[in-house]
Amino acid sequence: MVGGGAAGSVLAARLSADPGCRVLLLEAGPADDDPRIEPPHGLFGGLLRGELDWSYDTVPQEQLGGRTVPISAGRVLGGGGSINYQAWYRGHPFDYDGWAASGMTGWSWEEVLPAFRRSEDHELGASALHGVGGPIPVTTPEDVSPLSLAFIAAGVEYGLPLNRDFNGERLDGVGLLYSNVRDGERHSAARAYLRPAADRPNLVVRTRAFVRRVLLDGRRATGVRYSDALGQSFEVHADSVTLAAGAVRTPQLLMLSGIGPADHLREHGIEVIAHVPGVGANLQDHPSALIGWPVVRGATWLDALSDRNQALYAQERRGPLASIGQAGAFLRCGAGAEAPDIELTPMLIDLLGNSVPGFSCLVTLLKPESRGSVRLASTDPEAAPVIDARYLESATDRTLVVEGLRRTLELCDSPIMRALIGPASFPASTDHASLLESARASLISTNHPVGTCRAGIDGMSVVDPALRVHGVTGLRVVDASIMPTIPRGNTHAPSVMIGERAAELIGNEQGRSPRPALPSPSPVPEGS
Repeated sequence: MVGGGAAGSVLAARLSADPGCRVLLLEAGPADDDPRIEPPHGLFGGLLRGELDWSYDTVPQEQLGGRTVPISAGRVLGGGGSINYQAWYRGHPFDYDGWAASGMTGWSWEEVLPAFRRSEDHELGASALHGVGGPIPVTTPEDVSPLSLAFIAAGVEYGLPLNRDFNGERLDGVGLLYSNVRDGERHSAARAYLRPAADRPNLVVRTRAFVRRVLLDGRRATGVRYSDALGQSFEVHADSVTLAAGAVRTPQLLMLSGIGPADHLREHGIEVIAHVPGVGANLQDHPSALIGWPVVRGATWLDALSDRNQALYAQERRGPLASIGQAGAFLRCGAGAEAPDIELTPMLIDLLGNSVPGFSCLVTLLKPESRGSVRLASTDPEAAPVIDARYLESATDRTLVVEGLRRTLELCDSPIMRALIGPASFPASTDHASLLESARASLISTNHPVGTCRAGIDGMSVVDPALRVHGVTGLRVVDASIMPTIPRGNTHAPSVMIGERAAELIGNEQGRSPRPALPSPSPVPEGS
């Protein structure tokens, strides 16, 4: 298995529970023992764009005035789940029913719900929608700031329904957010799944193992070549290979191995093993525009914070880091929208850098129409690939983000919010053209790339519904790249679900025999 992120950690742990299955998990980054990982405020503790991040950048984006946009992806056990914001959303049932309708049979909402429930230890207790006793704690914040409560009250005053559970029967509304945090500590998939399995003799986890390509015998995957922290090259062979390296790295590895769009591979002098034109296509992400306000100095919300959060605020001068985002809202802005298409995430810091203390709101497109791509920059596995997200390329996306900004400004203009925050410092004007320009200037990635190896049965799908790569035997993809469309919410919980569902599918395959022991890797001679 290549990649110890959310899906990879889950799958390695679940498969190795069978003593007849031997699993070698290779992770390019280090172990998840950095002390900044466990605290929930690690997002702002230097993890993003640091040594635990692949630190990708898009090519200049036409609709953003030629700006490049950073995209983070965890390069550490736990993947993005070790450095992310820890929001725990599944999305909407329509998302998964749409997957099934597009040809990803077996992945409807009814069929994936058991996998979601299996992963959870939910604070609401067991129900038809939630599980208990699973590896991932799902909780709401313990120390809610008055500003977060004011946002919820303003949302209800604005006409949004109060929503106790965004993973419940409906997604619409305003309320507190859920996260994979317990007792003030992050629970990534590596912590929740891999650590309890660490002593199994049939599970080997190698960190700082940078996979360079999949080894193939004809059209059968037989293993991988990787290098260690000292630059030594190794080959390891197995009866199956699973790529779980994420929506950027997985298509890059496939193409480096000769699996992908034939013309693109030939441009780089790569022998075409399997022409799979969808590899690297269909890139989707959740783009977010920003609004910022100054917090009224002396406002009672700061005084009401716990002593711990006041200390963090004073130390960092940018907000109570253990509870940066506690509330959220999901609303429908598009004409005839069948489900929410905009998410609002208030943040108790000024992400625009205009004021201290400050308050921001992310206005996120949940179902963008724009589609991008991942392509090779060179045949060097260590060279970052070419990422073109094509943010706001769709006119519908541009219309929706402007409407989302407008609705956010209206919601935050309520008396209860005006008592705590000053006039918006950005955007400066509220006409359509100015709001669109502010979206172009402030838009960021929420680090949710998906879709570049989508599952299905048509000619542009990369894997079948059982996640087996078309045209190659012994090779699977199990990560967010297999999503045909992006869910309406953060992608960490769906990635954990994909790992759970993949383990179930593999376990149900007929005639699966115990794997032989993996041999020790052998160094590859120089130049071979």
